[in-house]
Amino acid sequence: MNAFYLAPVLAFSLSLAALRAAPLPESQKIDELLAKDWAKSGLKANAPASDEILVRRLYLDIAGRIPTVEESQAYLRSTDPQKRMRLIDTLLGSDGHTSHMFNYWADILRLTDNVKGRLTAEAYEEWLKKQIAANTPYDQMVRNLLTTDGGVWDSGSTGFWHRDENKLDHLAYTVQVFLGTSIVCAQCHNHPFDKWSQMDYYQMAAFTYGMDTKGNGVDVIRKQKPKQEFDRKALAAMSPEDRKEALKKMRNERKAAREEEPASAVSREDLQQVRSAMQDVMKPLRYTNTEWNEGKVPSLPADYKYPDGKPGERIQPKTMFGHDVTAKDGQRGIDGFAAWMTDPQNPRFTTVIANRMWKKAFGVGLIEPVDEMTDSTVASNAPLMDYLSQLMVEKKYSLKSFLRVLYNTDTYQRMATAEEVPLGEAYHFTGPILRRMSAEQIWDSLVTLTNGNVDGSIEEENTRLHQYLDDLSFFLNTVKGKGVEGLVTIAKETMSKRAENQKKLDEMRAAIDAAKEKGSTTAVADARALVKEANKLRQQTSNDILVSLLGEERARELRAGYRPNKNDQGKIQRPPLTKQQVSSMTKEQRKEFMENYRKNMATVKGMATRASEQPSPARPGTFLRTFGQSDRELIQNASDEASVPQALTMLNGPICDSISNPNSKLAQILEKATSPMQKLDTLYQAILSRRPTPDETAILNRVIADRGDKAVEDVTHALISGSQFLFVQ
Repeated sequence: MNAFYLAPVLAFSLSLAALRAAPLPESQKIDELLAKDWAKSGLKANAPASDEILVRRLYLDIAGRIPTVEESQAYLRSTDPQKRMRLIDTLLGSDGHTSHMFNYWADILRLTDNVKGRLTAEAYEEWLKKQIAANTPYDQMVRNLLTTDGGVWDSGSTGFWHRDENKLDHLAYTVQVFLGTSIVCAQCHNHPFDKWSQMDYYQMAAFTYGMDTKGNGVDVIRKQKPKQEFDRKALAAMSPEDRKEALKKMRNERKAAREEEPASAVSREDLQQVRSAMQDVMKPLRYTNTEWNEGKVPSLPADYKYPDGKPGERIQPKTMFGHDVTAKDGQRGIDGFAAWMTDPQNPRFTTVIANRMWKKAFGVGLIEPVDEMTDSTVASNAPLMDYLSQLMVEKKYSLKSFLRVLYNTDTYQRMATAEEVPLGEAYHFTGPILRRMSAEQIWDSLVTLTNGNVDGSIEEENTRLHQYLDDLSFFLNTVKGKGVEGLVTIAKETMSKRAENQKKLDEMRAAIDAAKEKGSTTAVADARALVKEANKLRQQTSNDILVSLLGEERARELRAGYRPNKNDQGKIQRPPLTKQQVSSMTKEQRKEFMENYRKNMATVKGMATRASEQPSPARPGTFLRTFGQSDRELIQNASDEASVPQALTMLNGPICDSISNPNSKLAQILEKATSPMQKLDTLYQAILSRRPTPDETAILNRVIADRGDKAVEDVTHALISGSQFLFVQ
């Protein structure tokens, strides 16, 4: 189709309704603060947006997708003066909002399916979706993330700590996400552009360093008491006599503690036997637990070069700014740190989340970048930033309540500003910023065209996941309940079988060694068989112990390991044809029909779920990654830049086939149209949430005349690849 026919037009005639007063007093306050800034800067507010633009914007911003034809038409036909407020409330309470905000937070928290295995990742993802759906207050959600410990069966939030193996890296990401402060440079040296020193970094890291995620799983055999630590710096400051006396006192205290320990009836040989027997059994529990170790702090690196510390010195926790952390009686250090971070008096915590949500609604923050705040940072509208921070506290960190206020402002319902804000210059928010959809919004909008409203497909409870987590928890509690003595008994019961198996392995190994000496050509194959047999016998022993602990059924489930739910998208059902229809076809016709049917259904089923239910993140080369979905390596690493692969995907990929094949929702709607022009009119409503303008109608009539039956396909291609579809206006 000639590009002249449907060149994307951002400025088109609109039937504008007069703006009504903002229905919420908090929204009115925001509008007043903005109006003062406009007057001061000599600016005027953007014109009001039409209902057609507004309904599409609300669905994209709150639910992450375009509305269906039925949804947009219901809004446009409504004469309810409060229809915008009612739609905002409906969308904020929808599954679509949960899906959309999950994508948003997954980008910030860098959620990935590969964080210590699929089991932990899925539990973490499910936990986050539940927090969003329940509108858990943001400060509480952050405290939950920071203070969580135990197994993944206790809470999926443990995935937060498993995201980064390096504890120092984890601290940098934590501070950047929740306090909007980039300190990563100070991990290796004093920050070159901010006041933070390397000592500041290690003092902050001391708050979280005790959260341990390493190791080979849960030690159910015996935990060694931590060695009594001594303060090297304090010892170095003592006189030789005092230092000698202090060390003598520590040694005596350790000796007394050992003597007070009750004698164990379990020998060292028995313990070794249990450890050997449980080694393979415990593998499923590896990296699925976190454990807080009170008092565990980092040491300065060996190359530390600043005068305020010495290499290897153990560093005690201290905040970088704001008031000191004061842990309450009986409170863990990490609990005190979490309380400090989420305190409304913290100078950055509330400001950062209020600014993030403002950017979420309007496209740019009052403070940019949102996570690189310094002492000299000033918001583009300081009174408004102060009010938004106050509002966040008043709303008790309910993000839905906060966003509800923003979306109900008069400013939000104005036309978007299409001019790009120059880097370093302030934007005065005469309306939202025109922005391209995120990769997830594009995908979810195409899914809507293909399958209609699939918000209800968001999985809230992964049954298979929880079955397996229950088995893991039951196993751990059973092992702990048996105690060391009980485990020794079980290990001894299997000892004869282990010895018999070992004898078989020794005989096989001797035979292989003899064959090698004779130069047997089958020696390599025999060696492989030995390895296979050894694994089999080892697994048998592990299975025997599992059965002894759990019983056959639960042992079988645990042995199988965690398997994600398998959807049936690949299974194509037979079409509902009558016998008469089948008999009227030749063999070749039936074959051709079935091939086309399977192809069409496979394409539609491939777009049956929203982006939040896809692998996280999507694999390289897939639609979502092609359109800029974050690789989750950096915080908010998504891109909205156009690219050649994106254009090729829209032009030559299966997208158009998916939304226009006979089984798609769009095709079913178009089938009801009685004329070519009516089909194109419906196409505009489905893709752009509006009817074509008179000028566009004239062009469309020429397309129909030139292209005939191909007109719908051509216009579909033009619309979904055009800026009016791809941008949030």
